[in-house]
Amino acid sequence: MTKNFSEPPQSLSFWDLLDHFWDQGIGNQRHEDGSPIPWTATTLESMLDGKPDRRSIEYWRSRTNMPSPDNIRKLSIVASGGDHTLRKAWYDSFMAARRAEKRGHEGDGKRGDAVDKTSQAPGASFRDRRRLVVFASAALLAVFGALAFWLQWHRSGDAGQHVSNIRICDAPWFDSETKKCTKHVSVFVHGIEEVFLSFDFENVPDGTPFERWWIRNGERVAGRTSFNDVAWPGYTFWRPTGGLRIGEYVVRIVVDEKVFTQVFQVQNDGFYQD
Repeated sequence: MTKNFSEPPQSLSFWDLLDHFWDQGIGNQRHEDGSPIPWTATTLESMLDGKPDRRSIEYWRSRTNMPSPDNIRKLSIVASGGDHTLRKAWYDSFMAARRAEKRGHEGDGKRGDAVDKTSQAPGASFRDRRRLVVFASAALLAVFGALAFWLQWHRSGDAGQHVSNIRICDAPWFDSETKKCTKHVSVFVHGIEEVFLSFDFENVPDGTPFERWWIRNGERVAGRTSFNDVAWPGYTFWRPTGGLRIGEYVVRIVVDEKVFTQVFQVQNDGFYQD
């Protein structure tokens, strides 16, 4: 089966453009007869390596929440299959439609405020302010309660096995003494032959097995299972034959059935650190 790639349609609203991406399965596999396979929240979550998760994607589909610019970048990567021009076309179309959608909502809100003020009874403004104060107080109590719960949970030592500070770099940014990348490099120039991966384990006992995978344009190209021991104290490296090819890469670390990822790109040009 081949994947479905096409230019974004023009002059669509943000939600109609997202529906087109979803219903036509842009970036997804096609059926054997060539017809598109629409996305589901589950399949799109898998393609995005769980970031964002299925519930967030379902909120997009139901038009409850709009994807953030960072998530639009991820959708554009999926829609392009690694083609830089196609990815830029999707990103620009999504972002232009998103800005137009938000401007429309802001304009509607301003007009609505004007109507409400002219139709309010004399005491309505005071009542509205009182309701706002009550609502804000309740919201603050909820936030403080959630924070207290998190602190208690975190201090209890039951936070579970976790991987943090995942970074990708090349030799100039790899500290050979600490075995850590001192910076995360997001974009490499084509021709890079070796990259390093460093990370921190939290609450992961010695000897615990973990998996690490290298994924290019949605396809796994390398990986292995290792153990949390002195052989690989929070780092590894990858030196594929012929160097790293141009594309969008995801590094996936799996421990205790939890998935943690980091992304980077290899392009014809462009080099910067986050």
